[in-house]
Amino acid sequence: MSAEQRENLEAALRKSAIPVDSDVSEQRRLLREFTSGQPLPADVTVTAAALGGVPTAEIAVDGIEPRRVVLYFHGGVYVLGDAFLAAQVGRRARAKVISVDYRLAPEHPYPAAVDNALAACQALLDNGTAAADIAFAGESAGGGLAVATLVNARDHGLPWPAAAFLMSPYADLTLAGTTRHRLAKGRTIIPRRSKKCEQQ
Repeated sequence: MSAEQRENLEAALRKSAIPVDSDVSEQRRLLREFTSGQPLPADVTVTAAALGGVPTAEIAVDGIEPRRVVLYFHGGVYVLGDAFLAAQVGRRARAKVISVDYRLAPEHPYPAAVDNALAACQALLDNGTAAADIAFAGESAGGGLAVATLVNARDHGLPWPAAAFLMSPYADLTLAGTTRHRLAKGRTIIPRRSKKCEQQ
């Protein structure tokens, strides 16, 4: 997502263009309507595809080597979002992006998204992409899904990707973390610098 698209989305959310108290299907419709109105850069091509039976969007940027692949997991609290918002990831990583359109809740509860992510990863490897040429990336729920896919890949004996890039990962689905509770009480935690950092 470009900076302009992100700013437009934030402005729309601030204006309650996607009301949080509306039905999930209506929220999805409004998000699709909004994002479809955001033009892609002229040098970006998005192609609908599939990996391991899972729908994907293949995002290519002109002049970027397609051998390296970012397997991208979108955000949306596991109930919203789609695979067509990752053009800037490819540009910055200088790689082709394959954005996974994993199944969403509540129609498809856990472990549907995790199963889809692993199937896409397995198919990418089976299709001949070396693990050393793969990076996982995701924001919010997608960041949490990237972590879950790393664990799942390990448990299934798959090679790990060369890297994983997580943007504000929604990884604590229990909502039990101490940071969340402290922030809810209005206290911000600023970690103290270690003596080792201060000496460098």
